[in-house]
Amino acid sequence: MTRIDFRQCPHCGGYGVRDNGDNCTTCGGIGRGGLNSPAGSCIGSGELMYEAGTGRQISHAEFMTIVSSEDRYG
Repeated sequence: MTRIDFRQCPHCGGYGVRDNGDNCTTCGGIGRGGLNSPAGSCIGSGELMYEAGTGRQISHAEFMTIVSSEDRYG
């Protein structure tokens, strides 16, 4: 089982939105508008994910692959 450490994003302070109201692209925001974003935009998570053993940063897509492929109940 892969252990993942979650750390607060240093660019938005864990809010997922920068001080100017825009999405934080460092932790995963996409689109435009931040808090006032139209449908299809996404505010960042406010956290960055790192593989515990190596310290390597993990993308959201890789995280979803890890979570969906591991048997977490066995």
